[in-house]
Amino acid sequence: MPSKYQIAIADWILRGKGHGCCNSVAGSGKSTTLKIVAKTLEESGLRPSEIKICVFGKLNAQDLIRKFGQAWKESISTLHSAGFSLVKKELGIRSSYDIEVSGQKYKRIAQDLDLIAKRGNPVGRLKTEKIIGSDNDFLKLIDLVRLTNQQPTQETIKAIASHFEIDDVWEPDLIARWIEYCLSIGEQKAIKKECLDFTDQIWLPVKWRLNEAKWFRPYGFVLVDEAQDLNAAQLELALILAGSTGRILAVADPRQAIMGFAGADNKSYENIVSRTSAVELPLSICYRCPRRHIALVKEIYPQIPIEPSPNAAEGSITQIQSSDVEKLVKLGDMVIGRKTAPLVSLCIRLISRGIKATVKGKDIGESLKKDLEDIAKMPGYSFEFFNDATARYKQAKSLQYQGLDNEDQMLENLKDKVQAIATIYQCQPQARGIDDLKYYIDSLFSDENSPITLSTCHRAKGLEGDRIFIYKPDDMPMTWKNQQQWQLEQEKNLLYVALTRSKSELFIVGECSWYTASPAPETDKTVNTSKQSTHDDYFSLYREAREKLDKELSPIFKNADSRAKFIKTVIDEDIDLGILEDSGKIKYTSAESKKAVYTAIDNYWVRFGVASRSLEEIENEYDTQLDEYDF
Repeated sequence: MPSKYQIAIADWILRGKGHGCCNSVAGSGKSTTLKIVAKTLEESGLRPSEIKICVFGKLNAQDLIRKFGQAWKESISTLHSAGFSLVKKELGIRSSYDIEVSGQKYKRIAQDLDLIAKRGNPVGRLKTEKIIGSDNDFLKLIDLVRLTNQQPTQETIKAIASHFEIDDVWEPDLIARWIEYCLSIGEQKAIKKECLDFTDQIWLPVKWRLNEAKWFRPYGFVLVDEAQDLNAAQLELALILAGSTGRILAVADPRQAIMGFAGADNKSYENIVSRTSAVELPLSICYRCPRRHIALVKEIYPQIPIEPSPNAAEGSITQIQSSDVEKLVKLGDMVIGRKTAPLVSLCIRLISRGIKATVKGKDIGESLKKDLEDIAKMPGYSFEFFNDATARYKQAKSLQYQGLDNEDQMLENLKDKVQAIATIYQCQPQARGIDDLKYYIDSLFSDENSPITLSTCHRAKGLEGDRIFIYKPDDMPMTWKNQQQWQLEQEKNLLYVALTRSKSELFIVGECSWYTASPAPETDKTVNTSKQSTHDDYFSLYREAREKLDKELSPIFKNADSRAKFIKTVIDEDIDLGILEDSGKIKYTSAESKKAVYTAIDNYWVRFGVASRSLEEIENEYDTQLDEYDF
């Protein structure tokens, strides 16, 4: 049954004029609303081919196609895909396979010009001539100039570098000239049908003003999801898709605008409204969060028009200590924090207790691996004195940040990464070099589903779970010296994201300024004590399963280190035995030893299942106990 807000939006679609901007809240059923809008448009006479629905991410597009049906397959896409289609049409390219799409396009262009490092030339002109301190920052600026839809001038480069906290921009005028030259080469490569990168797919339709092409046909209606994260070029592309005759409905939650650091316009919602003279349409009912959670959100953010659904459960908010997490966390839980290092430390603690967990975000792991490589490049580096090298690396980076407007934030980010690296190093005493630490990082960070997921607030956006732990809550909202207003707003938005992920239970791990727990009834203590003991039994079952696996494998893997590495690969990293066999990483001395390995693994998963069922029984018993008390 559509809500009153969804009915009002459908009514505007049929009877209204011009463009609209849907001011939604977390968990408000944005996908359902888009489906209602699409169906309303179809019933009004528009064909799916006359409607464009733009979403963020290929997976989101595929998910929406499943919900809408195959008739909408061509209508639903990312903005990148929509832009790519326009570029192909302009260039007369029939198939996507007829032109290379590579994220390395502008890196190769810069290397061909000897601007940045390449094979045989470890230092490029930009660094040699003291123009910019980092090759990656130069490539990032090439992206940001396009995403912000600006011309590369000295003033533009200064403004972008300041806004996006890119340090060591020493010669902005020369940087602007080189970026302009790289972009001109990149544009010619596109015109010659040689190569595009992903940002070209957004930028070129805007630069070429393809809405003015003779072949161009605007859509009757353009729907844009997650519009609060649009960058300037994406907004222009959405306007191009609608042309001068089409209408736009942008669906956005302005309080979930948290991607400003990655190029998104931090005022995207406001800019859409002002650029298009859009009618603002509320979507205020949260179908995800319980009443208590929404009450807390409204207490912290009274200006957000969020309200619970009529059937919302009461929910619970529990404040606990950090030491309680291992006792309370269970399969399917999510732990959210602002910083990476505390999550890494907690993840390692959980793994050491036999609890399978990962930190969400392979790119975070890649960033830490890059820092490891930079540490290894420090003068006089030796892995034997890794801590000394890390300290010198931190000191060198700190000196680079001195005097910058955003010095405090850069130092805070540096501290977070160095602490994460230190934690990883300390928990891997058997490591013999950087490669061993990088291998461990690969196992720690993942974008795949995990029994227990730890995630930064940025990574948690769009996710939900029955039970959410907010870890180190006093890190939110994060503040620092010389913080820009848009950065403070996005920090507040990150807390809002964290508070609106849970469908049932919210655990606040530690003290913070934005929440004060009510005194717990005496009976709560009794139940929690009972639950703690049963959770200890649960972890005992996990430890027992692990110990028995080690014992059963000992006749085959007589070396303890080899055995531990095998268990970590097959159990902790969930690598299939068949893959290890095919790659030659595991070889059996006999058919009997192969059978013994498979039997031991099967036995472990049986015991793992027993522990899981035990945990479920514990939780059910706990819920029953709570029902008996009149709070």
